[in-house]
Amino acid sequence: MKQFITKLTYFSLIGIIAILLIFASYLYFDPFKVLRHYDDYSYPYVIPNRDYISTSMFINNYKKNNYNSFVFGSSRTLAFKPNSWRKFLSVKDSPFMFDASGESIYGIYTKLKYLDSMNVEIKNALIILCRDFSFLQTGNHTGHLFVKHPATSGENNLLFQFEFFKAYTSLKFLFNFYSYKILGNYKPFMSGYIENRKITYDTLTNEFTIIDQETELTQNPTEYYSKRKELFYARMGEKTDSIQRINKKQIFMLKEIKRILEKNNTNYKVVLSPLYEQIKFNPTDLNILKNEFGNDLYDFSGKNSFTDNITNYYEISHFRPNVGDSILKIIYK
Repeated sequence: MKQFITKLTYFSLIGIIAILLIFASYLYFDPFKVLRHYDDYSYPYVIPNRDYISTSMFINNYKKNNYNSFVFGSSRTLAFKPNSWRKFLSVKDSPFMFDASGESIYGIYTKLKYLDSMNVEIKNALIILCRDFSFLQTGNHTGHLFVKHPATSGENNLLFQFEFFKAYTSLKFLFNFYSYKILGNYKPFMSGYIENRKITYDTLTNEFTIIDQETELTQNPTEYYSKRKELFYARMGEKTDSIQRINKKQIFMLKEIKRILEKNNTNYKVVLSPLYEQIKFNPTDLNILKNEFGNDLYDFSGKNSFTDNITNYYEISHFRPNVGDSILKIIYK
Protein backbone atom coordinates (compact mmCIF):
# COMPACT_ATOMS: atom_id res chain seq x y z
CA MET A 1 0.00 0.00 0.00
CA LYS A 2 2.83 2.36 0.87
CA GLN A 3 4.55 1.58 -2.42
CA PHE A 4 1.31 2.29 -4.30
CA ILE A 5 0.88 5.66 -2.59
CA THR A 6 4.52 6.53 -3.39
CA LYS A 7 4.01 5.72 -7.07
CA LEU A 8 0.71 7.60 -7.16
CA THR A 9 2.38 10.65 -5.62
CA TYR A 10 5.25 10.38 -8.11
CA PHE A 11 2.97 10.24 -11.14
CA SER A 12 0.77 13.01 -9.74
CA LEU A 13 3.84 15.25 -9.39
CA ILE A 14 4.87 14.44 -12.96
CA GLY A 15 1.35 15.31 -14.13
CA ILE A 16 1.34 18.60 -12.24
CA ILE A 17 4.78 19.52 -13.61
CA ALA A 18 3.64 18.67 -17.16
CA ILE A 19 0.53 20.86 -16.80
CA LEU A 20 2.61 23.72 -15.41
CA LEU A 21 5.11 23.40 -18.28
CA ILE A 22 2.31 23.41 -20.87
CA PHE A 23 0.71 26.45 -19.24
CA ALA A 24 4.06 28.27 -18.96
CA SER A 25 4.89 27.54 -22.61
CA TYR A 26 1.45 28.81 -23.67
CA LEU A 27 2.02 32.05 -21.78
CA TYR A 28 5.51 32.40 -23.22
CA PHE A 29 4.73 31.74 -26.89
CA ASP A 30 1.18 33.18 -27.00
CA PRO A 31 0.75 31.17 -30.22
CA PHE A 32 -2.67 32.63 -31.14
CA LYS A 33 -1.68 36.20 -30.17
CA VAL A 34 -4.64 36.65 -27.83
CA LEU A 35 -2.81 37.20 -24.53
CA ARG A 36 -0.78 40.34 -25.21
CA HIS A 37 -1.06 43.59 -27.17
CA TYR A 38 0.26 43.59 -30.75
CA ASP A 39 0.54 46.56 -33.08
CA ASP A 40 0.88 44.32 -36.12
CA TYR A 41 -0.47 40.79 -36.67
CA SER A 42 1.31 40.25 -39.99
CA TYR A 43 3.10 37.03 -40.94
CA PRO A 44 1.39 34.68 -38.46
CA TYR A 45 2.81 31.16 -38.40
CA VAL A 46 -0.10 29.77 -36.41
CA ILE A 47 -3.49 30.10 -38.13
CA PRO A 48 -5.12 33.03 -36.27
CA ASN A 49 -8.62 34.03 -35.26
CA ARG A 50 -9.41 36.78 -37.78
CA ASP A 51 -12.37 38.07 -35.75
CA TYR A 52 -10.09 38.69 -32.78
CA ILE A 53 -7.54 40.50 -34.97
CA SER A 54 -10.18 42.75 -36.55
CA THR A 55 -11.80 43.68 -33.24
CA SER A 56 -8.47 44.21 -31.48
CA MET A 57 -7.16 46.39 -34.30
CA PHE A 58 -10.32 48.48 -34.11
CA ILE A 59 -10.13 48.89 -30.33
CA ASN A 60 -6.45 49.76 -30.48
CA ASN A 61 -6.70 52.30 -33.30
CA TYR A 62 -10.16 53.80 -33.74
CA LYS A 63 -9.58 56.88 -31.56
CA LYS A 64 -6.51 58.01 -33.48
CA ASN A 65 -7.83 57.03 -36.92
CA ASN A 66 -11.47 58.11 -36.53
CA TYR A 67 -12.89 55.20 -38.51
CA ASN A 68 -16.32 55.96 -39.92
CA SER A 69 -16.65 53.52 -42.85
CA PHE A 70 -16.76 49.75 -42.36
CA VAL A 71 -16.65 46.60 -44.48
CA PHE A 72 -18.41 43.61 -42.88
CA GLY A 73 -18.30 40.01 -44.00
CA SER A 74 -16.17 36.88 -44.26
CA SER A 75 -12.69 36.48 -45.75
CA ARG A 76 -14.32 37.16 -49.12
CA THR A 77 -14.14 40.85 -48.22
CA LEU A 78 -10.48 40.64 -49.32
CA ALA A 79 -11.78 41.46 -52.81
CA PHE A 80 -12.94 44.90 -51.61
CA LYS A 81 -9.78 46.90 -51.07
CA PRO A 82 -10.00 50.04 -48.90
CA ASN A 83 -8.11 52.07 -51.50
CA SER A 84 -10.68 51.05 -54.12
CA TRP A 85 -13.59 51.87 -51.81
CA ARG A 86 -12.10 55.29 -51.00
CA LYS A 87 -12.78 56.36 -54.58
CA PHE A 88 -16.50 56.30 -53.77
CA LEU A 89 -16.25 57.92 -50.33
CA SER A 90 -15.55 61.45 -49.15
CA VAL A 91 -11.93 62.57 -48.84
CA LYS A 92 -12.06 62.62 -45.03
CA ASP A 93 -13.71 59.20 -44.67
CA SER A 94 -11.64 56.56 -42.90
CA PRO A 95 -12.39 52.93 -43.90
CA PHE A 96 -11.83 49.86 -41.73
CA MET A 97 -12.09 46.17 -42.65
CA PHE A 98 -14.23 44.67 -39.86
CA ASP A 99 -14.32 41.13 -41.27
CA ALA A 100 -13.93 37.66 -39.78
CA SER A 101 -13.24 34.16 -41.07
CA GLY A 102 -16.52 32.41 -41.82
CA GLU A 103 -18.43 35.51 -40.71
CA SER A 104 -22.14 35.13 -39.97
CA ILE A 105 -25.06 37.52 -39.77
CA TYR A 106 -24.68 37.17 -35.98
CA GLY A 107 -21.11 38.47 -36.23
CA ILE A 108 -22.11 41.39 -38.45
CA TYR A 109 -25.04 42.26 -36.17
CA THR A 110 -22.96 42.20 -32.96
CA LYS A 111 -20.21 44.31 -34.55
CA LEU A 112 -22.70 46.95 -35.67
CA LYS A 113 -24.41 46.86 -32.27
CA TYR A 114 -21.00 47.31 -30.62
CA LEU A 115 -20.11 50.30 -32.82
CA ASP A 116 -23.49 51.88 -32.13
CA SER A 117 -23.13 51.37 -28.36
CA MET A 118 -19.71 53.07 -28.50
CA ASN A 119 -21.22 56.04 -30.39
CA VAL A 120 -18.84 55.43 -33.27
CA GLU A 121 -19.89 57.22 -36.44
CA ILE A 122 -21.07 54.69 -39.03
CA LYS A 123 -21.17 56.93 -42.08
CA ASN A 124 -20.64 54.20 -44.69
CA ALA A 125 -21.09 50.44 -44.57
CA LEU A 126 -20.40 47.71 -47.10
CA ILE A 127 -21.93 44.37 -46.07
CA ILE A 128 -20.94 41.22 -47.95
CA LEU A 129 -23.32 38.26 -47.53
CA CYS A 130 -22.72 34.73 -48.83
CA ARG A 131 -25.19 31.94 -49.50
CA ASP A 132 -23.04 29.25 -47.87
CA PHE A 133 -21.76 30.90 -44.66
CA SER A 134 -23.68 34.03 -43.66
CA PHE A 135 -26.69 32.22 -42.20
CA LEU A 136 -25.11 29.16 -40.60
CA GLN A 137 -25.00 30.64 -37.08
CA THR A 138 -27.59 32.23 -34.81
CA GLY A 139 -25.20 32.72 -31.88
CA ASN A 140 -21.55 32.92 -31.01
CA HIS A 141 -19.29 30.67 -33.04
CA THR A 142 -17.40 27.80 -31.41
CA GLY A 143 -13.76 26.81 -31.77
CA HIS A 144 -10.68 28.96 -31.34
CA LEU A 145 -10.56 30.01 -35.02
CA PHE A 146 -14.11 31.37 -35.09
CA VAL A 147 -15.24 32.34 -31.56
CA LYS A 148 -16.09 36.05 -31.36
CA HIS A 149 -14.17 38.70 -29.44
CA PRO A 150 -15.81 39.31 -26.03
CA ALA A 151 -16.09 43.04 -26.82
CA THR A 152 -18.68 42.32 -29.51
CA SER A 153 -20.20 39.05 -28.27
CA GLY A 154 -20.56 40.32 -24.69
CA GLU A 155 -19.56 36.89 -23.42
CA ASN A 156 -17.11 35.97 -20.66
CA ASN A 157 -13.46 36.78 -21.43
CA LEU A 158 -12.16 33.81 -19.40
CA LEU A 159 -14.31 31.40 -21.40
CA PHE A 160 -13.04 33.05 -24.58
CA GLN A 161 -9.42 32.59 -23.49
CA PHE A 162 -10.09 29.00 -22.45
CA GLU A 163 -11.07 28.17 -26.06
CA PHE A 164 -7.51 29.00 -27.13
CA PHE A 165 -5.77 27.25 -24.26
CA LYS A 166 -7.91 24.16 -24.92
CA ALA A 167 -6.87 24.26 -28.59
CA TYR A 168 -3.22 24.60 -27.56
CA THR A 169 -3.33 21.52 -25.31
CA SER A 170 -4.61 19.33 -28.15
CA LEU A 171 -1.96 16.67 -28.88
CA LYS A 172 -2.30 17.33 -32.62
CA PHE A 173 -1.71 21.04 -32.14
CA LEU A 174 1.26 20.50 -29.79
CA PHE A 175 2.82 18.06 -32.25
CA ASN A 176 2.45 20.41 -35.22
CA PHE A 177 3.41 23.54 -33.31
CA TYR A 178 6.62 22.12 -31.86
CA SER A 179 7.47 20.33 -35.10
CA TYR A 180 7.39 23.74 -36.75
CA LYS A 181 9.47 25.24 -33.94
CA ILE A 182 12.10 22.50 -34.26
CA LEU A 183 12.20 22.21 -38.06
CA GLY A 184 11.87 25.94 -38.65
CA ASN A 185 9.66 25.65 -41.70
CA TYR A 186 6.27 24.43 -42.88
CA LYS A 187 5.64 20.81 -43.84
CA PRO A 188 2.46 19.45 -45.51
CA PHE A 189 1.47 17.45 -42.42
CA MET A 190 1.10 20.74 -40.52
CA SER A 191 -1.91 21.77 -42.62
CA GLY A 192 -4.80 23.09 -40.53
CA TYR A 193 -2.51 24.16 -37.70
CA ILE A 194 0.42 26.08 -39.17
CA GLU A 195 -0.02 28.90 -41.68
CA ASN A 196 1.80 28.19 -44.95
CA ARG A 197 0.98 31.54 -46.56
CA LYS A 198 2.69 34.90 -46.14
CA ILE A 199 -0.11 37.17 -44.87
CA THR A 200 0.11 40.85 -44.00
CA TYR A 201 -2.40 43.02 -42.13
CA ASP A 202 -2.47 46.73 -42.83
CA THR A 203 -2.06 48.50 -39.48
CA LEU A 204 -4.31 51.38 -40.60
CA THR A 205 -7.23 49.74 -42.42
CA ASN A 206 -6.85 46.11 -41.22
CA GLU A 207 -6.82 44.97 -44.87
CA PHE A 208 -5.21 41.56 -45.22
CA THR A 209 -3.15 40.44 -48.20
CA ILE A 210 -1.89 36.97 -49.10
CA ILE A 211 1.47 37.99 -50.55
CA ASP A 212 2.66 34.75 -52.16
CA GLN A 213 -0.72 34.20 -53.82
CA GLU A 214 -0.71 37.69 -55.33
CA THR A 215 2.93 37.34 -56.42
CA GLU A 216 2.34 34.01 -58.15
CA LEU A 217 -0.73 35.34 -59.96
CA THR A 218 1.03 38.50 -61.09
CA GLN A 219 4.18 36.77 -62.32
CA ASN A 220 2.61 33.84 -64.15
CA PRO A 221 -1.22 33.70 -64.20
CA THR A 222 -1.26 30.89 -66.81
CA GLU A 223 0.84 28.63 -64.62
CA TYR A 224 -1.19 29.59 -61.53
CA TYR A 225 -4.43 28.30 -63.05
CA SER A 226 -2.77 25.37 -64.79
CA LYS A 227 -1.55 24.08 -61.42
CA ARG A 228 -5.10 24.36 -60.04
CA LYS A 229 -7.12 23.13 -63.01
CA GLU A 230 -8.49 20.15 -61.04
CA LEU A 231 -9.70 22.52 -58.31
CA PHE A 232 -11.96 24.47 -60.66
CA TYR A 233 -14.63 21.83 -61.24
CA ALA A 234 -16.99 21.98 -64.21
CA ARG A 235 -20.30 23.64 -63.38
CA MET A 236 -23.65 22.66 -64.87
CA GLY A 237 -25.12 26.14 -65.19
CA GLU A 238 -27.02 28.17 -62.65
CA LYS A 239 -28.84 26.43 -59.82
CA THR A 240 -31.10 27.82 -57.11
CA ASP A 241 -30.62 26.96 -53.46
CA SER A 242 -33.53 24.72 -52.46
CA ILE A 243 -32.93 25.26 -48.73
CA GLN A 244 -34.31 28.28 -46.89
CA ARG A 245 -31.42 29.36 -44.64
CA ILE A 246 -32.67 32.53 -42.92
CA ASN A 247 -34.58 31.71 -39.71
CA LYS A 248 -36.59 33.87 -37.30
CA LYS A 249 -33.61 34.78 -35.12
CA GLN A 250 -31.66 35.88 -38.17
CA ILE A 251 -34.62 37.93 -39.44
CA PHE A 252 -34.52 39.75 -36.11
CA MET A 253 -30.79 40.39 -36.59
CA LEU A 254 -31.37 41.68 -40.12
CA LYS A 255 -34.03 44.07 -38.83
CA GLU A 256 -31.67 45.26 -36.08
CA ILE A 257 -28.90 45.79 -38.63
CA LYS A 258 -31.30 47.89 -40.72
CA ARG A 259 -32.43 49.82 -37.61
CA ILE A 260 -28.85 50.64 -36.57
CA LEU A 261 -27.91 51.70 -40.10
CA GLU A 262 -30.96 53.97 -40.40
CA LYS A 263 -30.46 55.37 -36.90
CA ASN A 264 -26.94 56.42 -37.93
CA ASN A 265 -28.04 57.70 -41.37
CA THR A 266 -25.53 55.28 -42.85
CA ASN A 267 -24.90 55.14 -46.58
CA TYR A 268 -24.90 51.35 -46.88
CA LYS A 269 -24.74 48.71 -49.57
CA VAL A 270 -25.48 44.99 -49.14
CA VAL A 271 -23.78 42.69 -51.65
CA LEU A 272 -24.60 39.02 -52.27
CA SER A 273 -21.29 37.42 -53.25
CA PRO A 274 -20.56 36.12 -56.76
CA LEU A 275 -19.40 32.64 -55.76
CA TYR A 276 -17.82 30.15 -58.16
CA GLU A 277 -20.58 27.62 -57.35
CA GLN A 278 -23.12 29.65 -59.42
CA ILE A 279 -25.95 28.90 -56.97
CA LYS A 280 -28.60 31.61 -56.55
CA PHE A 281 -29.90 32.55 -53.12
CA ASN A 282 -33.06 30.71 -52.11
CA PRO A 283 -36.07 32.77 -53.38
CA THR A 284 -37.60 33.06 -49.90
CA ASP A 285 -34.27 34.19 -48.43
CA LEU A 286 -33.82 36.65 -51.28
CA ASN A 287 -37.26 38.15 -50.65
CA ILE A 288 -36.46 38.53 -46.94
CA LEU A 289 -33.30 40.43 -47.82
CA LYS A 290 -35.10 42.56 -50.41
CA ASN A 291 -37.80 43.45 -47.89
CA GLU A 292 -35.16 44.68 -45.45
CA PHE A 293 -32.66 46.41 -47.74
CA GLY A 294 -34.66 47.23 -50.87
CA ASN A 295 -32.65 49.02 -53.54
CA ASP A 296 -29.52 48.86 -51.39
CA LEU A 297 -29.32 45.09 -51.95
CA TYR A 298 -27.22 43.92 -54.91
CA ASP A 299 -27.46 40.28 -55.94
CA PHE A 300 -24.42 38.84 -57.74
CA SER A 301 -25.11 35.22 -56.83
CA GLY A 302 -25.72 32.59 -59.51
CA LYS A 303 -24.44 32.61 -63.08
CA ASN A 304 -23.14 35.92 -64.42
CA SER A 305 -20.12 37.52 -66.06
CA PHE A 306 -18.19 37.44 -62.77
CA THR A 307 -18.85 33.81 -61.90
CA ASP A 308 -18.33 32.48 -65.45
CA ASN A 309 -14.61 33.31 -65.56
CA ILE A 310 -12.28 31.19 -63.41
CA THR A 311 -9.57 33.88 -63.58
CA ASN A 312 -11.81 35.95 -61.31
CA TYR A 313 -11.01 33.52 -58.49
CA TYR A 314 -8.02 32.61 -56.34
CA GLU A 315 -9.69 29.22 -55.81
CA ILE A 316 -13.34 28.18 -55.73
CA SER A 317 -14.09 30.09 -52.52
CA HIS A 318 -12.55 33.57 -52.90
CA PHE A 319 -13.01 36.03 -55.74
CA ARG A 320 -10.31 38.56 -56.62
CA PRO A 321 -10.04 42.36 -56.18
CA ASN A 322 -10.76 43.00 -59.87
CA VAL A 323 -14.25 41.61 -59.18
CA GLY A 324 -14.57 43.75 -56.06
CA ASP A 325 -13.54 46.85 -58.03
CA SER A 326 -16.14 46.14 -60.71
CA ILE A 327 -18.87 45.57 -58.13
CA LEU A 328 -18.02 48.86 -56.40
CA LYS A 329 -18.43 50.69 -59.73
CA ILE A 330 -21.83 49.08 -60.25
CA ILE A 331 -23.29 49.69 -56.79
CA TYR A 332 -21.98 53.27 -56.50
CA LYS A 333 -22.92 54.30 -60.03
